[in-house]
Amino acid sequence: MPGGGLRSGQTTGLALETPSAGHRPLQDVLKERELQLSAIIQAFDGFVFMCTRDYRLEFMNDRLIRRTGFDGTGQPCYKVLHNQDRVCPWCRNERIFTGETVHWEVKSPKDQRWYYVIDTPIFHTDGSISKFGMMIDIHQRKADEQELEENRRNLEEIVHARTRDLTLINEHLLDEIEERKKVEKTLRESQARHRIIFDGSRDAIFISASDGTIMIFNRSAAQLTGYTPEELRKLKIFDLYAKVDPNRHSNFFKRIWTGQSISGEARIARKDGRRIYAEFSSRKIVIGGRACAHTIVRDITARKKSEAALRRSEAKYRELVQNTNSMIVRFDPMGRITFFNEYARKFFGFPGSEIIGRNILGAIIPWRSSSGRDYRSLIMDFLKHPDHYPTNEIENVRRDGTRAWIAWTNKPVRNKDGRVVEILSVGVDVTQRKQAQEQVQFLTHQLIKAQENERLKISRDLHDHIAQDLSTLKISLETLFRDQPAEIRTKVGKLSGILQRSIASVRDMAYDLRPPGLDQLGLVRTLYLYCEEFSKSSPVEIDFAAAGVDELNLEYETEINIYRLIQEALNNIKRHAEADRGTIRLVASSPHIVIRIKDNGKGFDVIRRRKQALKEKRMGLQSMVERVRLLEGKIDIQSRPGKGSYIRIEIPVKEKSSVF
Repeated sequence: MPGGGLRSGQTTGLALETPSAGHRPLQDVLKERELQLSAIIQAFDGFVFMCTRDYRLEFMNDRLIRRTGFDGTGQPCYKVLHNQDRVCPWCRNERIFTGETVHWEVKSPKDQRWYYVIDTPIFHTDGSISKFGMMIDIHQRKADEQELEENRRNLEEIVHARTRDLTLINEHLLDEIEERKKVEKTLRESQARHRIIFDGSRDAIFISASDGTIMIFNRSAAQLTGYTPEELRKLKIFDLYAKVDPNRHSNFFKRIWTGQSISGEARIARKDGRRIYAEFSSRKIVIGGRACAHTIVRDITARKKSEAALRRSEAKYRELVQNTNSMIVRFDPMGRITFFNEYARKFFGFPGSEIIGRNILGAIIPWRSSSGRDYRSLIMDFLKHPDHYPTNEIENVRRDGTRAWIAWTNKPVRNKDGRVVEILSVGVDVTQRKQAQEQVQFLTHQLIKAQENERLKISRDLHDHIAQDLSTLKISLETLFRDQPAEIRTKVGKLSGILQRSIASVRDMAYDLRPPGLDQLGLVRTLYLYCEEFSKSSPVEIDFAAAGVDELNLEYETEINIYRLIQEALNNIKRHAEADRGTIRLVASSPHIVIRIKDNGKGFDVIRRRKQALKEKRMGLQSMVERVRLLEGKIDIQSRPGKGSYIRIEIPVKEKSSVF
C-alpha cells in the first residue's frame, strides 16, 4: 500500500510519549507507533478504511470486514461498503483529493443504517494521495450528536508538543534529515488518524494503567461520568464503578494482560450521584512499553429502562390476552397453532399441551361444514393470502364435536423482510346471532313462499271465476239486446267495451300475480314475452337476451324468484329511472346464473336511496336484496346521478332432483 499503510489484523498500541534518539532507533519508534495506531483502530467501535482516487480499497479494519462479510481490499469502495453498482451520488472524493477533510452523514443502502463519516486525505511520501475514511454507526444516537471541541483542543496540544519533540530530534539528526522528514510525515498521519478516531467516537474511551490510573480519556468519558477532565485525572478507573473491589480490578487487569478481551455490563457512579448502566469492552494495549487497558464504555441506561418497560408491557399483554373474553389464536403459515389463550382453551375444551402444534384444520375448523361445504380449499387460500381475509365468519368445532360459529378478525404478522411468519386471529362466538339470522332467513323464505301461494290462489280466482263471470256477463249483455233499436245497441256496445277492458285488466292482474308461462313456456320464453309486452306498454325499450338457461332444469322456486327480480327491476326503471332504454342479460355460467340489468336513466345515490326506502317503507330494492339472499346469491347495485344504473345478480344453480 502506498506510504507504508497498515493492514487489517495488526494489534499494538500507540506510544503517547515520543522517545529521544538516544533511547531507541527511529525506525523502531515508527514501527511501534504504527502498531499502536493499528491497535487503536481495531479497538475503535467503528469502521475504518482507505481507498485510492479511483475508489479501490487499500485497507479495511476488522470491524468493517465483519460488517461486509469479506475482505474487499482491491475492490470498489462503493460496491463493498454500500452495495452500489456505481459511484455513490453522495461521494466527496473530489473535495478530499484536493486536500479537504470532510465530515458528513449518510444512510447506507446496504443495511439502511445511518453512519457518521469522516474522510481525510493522506499524503504519501511518493507523492500519491489516499482517502482515509471512518464510518461510525449513529443510527440510534443520531439526534444525540455533540461536538467534542474540548477534547480536540487537548489532542491538538499533544500534536504541538510532539511536533516540538520531533523538531528537537531533527536538530540532533541533521545527517538523517531526509529520512526524518519521512518519519515526521508518517507521524503526522498517525496523529491525524488518532485525532479523528477520538473526535469521531460517541462512546467514552479510557486508557488506564495496571493500578487503575486513568492515563487518557476522551470528552465522551467526561460527559458520561460528569467529572471535569482535571477531576478524572485524579481518579482511578475503579472509582467510577458503583460497586467494585480494587482487588477485583487487579484480577481483571491480569486477565487483560494475558490477552483476553473482556466485555460486559457495569453500573457507573456519576459525580452527581446518579447511577447509570454501561456496556464496556476492554482489551490490552501497549503504550511506551507498558501494558495498559483500553476500555470503551457506552451508556445503556435508556436501553435498560426500555427493556424493563418492555418486560412490564409484556406482562400486562400476557395478562390481557389470557383474561380477555375473546379467543386469541396464533398459528404459522402452515396452519400449526403456536398460541392458544385461556379463553380459547376453555371454549374449545382443549388443554394447552394438546392443542399447541396441531393444525387449525381438523383441530378447531372441521373438514366440512354442517351444510357439506369443503373447508380445505378455503383454509389453504386463507393461509396463502391472509391479507384477503381481514375478517370472516366460519363454522368451528369443539373438542367434543359440537359446532359453533365464530367471527374472526385476522392479522398477518411479518418479519423485517415483509414475509408472513404468523397469523393472529381474534374470535368472538356468534352462534346465537347466526342461528337468529338463519331463523329470520327461514321465516323470510316461508313468507315469500306463502306470498307466492297466495298470489297463485288469487290469480286462479281472478282467472277462473271473476274473468269468466265478466266474460259471461259481456256475452249475455250483447245477446240480450241484440234485437233492440240501434240507440240501445250503441249504449250496450259501450258497456260491452267497459266489460272487455275489465276482463283484460283482471287477466293482466292474474298474469302478474302468477305468470302461467313459467309452467307452459319455460323461464326464458316467459321473460322474453314479458319484456316485449313491457316495451309496448311503457316508453322504455328493453333488450333481453339469455344464454344457457334453457338447458337447465331449474327448481320452480328459483324460476319464480328470477322472474320476480327482473319484474321488480323493470318496475323500478319505469317508475323512477326516467330511462328510454334498458338491457337485461340472463346467463348460465356454472355453477351460477348471472343476471345483469342496465338502464340509461338518471341514476341515483345507492346508499341514500336504500336509507330513504327504509324510512318511507318502500321495499323495491330491499325486496330484491332479500330474494337474492333467500337464493343464497349475491347482488351488486351500482349507480350514480346522471350515469344510469347497473345491477348484477349471481345465484347458485339449483336444478330439480331427477326421479328414477
